Parts: sequence; C-alpha cells; structure tokens
Amino acid sequence: MFGLVEKAFLMGVGAASLSVKAAEDFVSKAVSDKQVTQDEGAQLLKVLVEEGKRSSDALTERIEEVLKTRGESLMPYWKHVQDLEARVASLEAELAKLKGCCSEEKK
Repeated sequence: MFGLVEKAFLMGVGAASLSVKAAEDFVSKAVSDKQVTQDEGAQLLKVLVEEGKRSSDALTERIEEVLKTRGESLMPYWKHVQDLEARVASLEAELAKLKGCCSEEKK
C-alpha cells in the first residue's frame, strides 16, 4: 500500500517539477518573443507555478481520500498490512523496554 502511495506522490512531484520547467520555458519564450515584458513574465510564471502546485496538492488529497475510503477493496491485503504494522510497532516498543531493563541491570 505504501508503495502505491509513494509512487503516486512521486508522480505528482515529477509532474509538478515538469510543469515548473514547462512554465519557465513558456514564459522565457514569451519574453524573448516580446509578447510580454519581464515583469509580466515573472507574474505569469508565479501564477502558473502556484496553479500547478494547487493541482498537485488536489491530486495528492484525492489519492489519500481514495486510499482511506477504498484502500481495502483496492488492495485486499490492506487490513493485514495495517495489522502487521501495529504488531511491529508493539514489538519494537517492547524491545526498547527490554533493552532499557538490560542496560540498567549491567550497571
């Protein structure tokens, strides 16, 4: 499940960085073709990047929403993975306590 979320997140980041590069290229060409001034280009770039970030954030939210509501149906073993993660966390906590007890006994 985490792999799916991680891949979706990385795709969003990749798309966002690609969008920034595309926006920079577009604005640079518009400025060099004298279609907009440097100041207008800077403002346009800012708007394009902000809109790209908003779209990326919206995609991330939607992915998280789908995984929360339909994660188990999309991935039949989701509940099992959650249970295993809880058991591992519990065992790690117990191990930390035991390590603390053993180090105190040695003193």
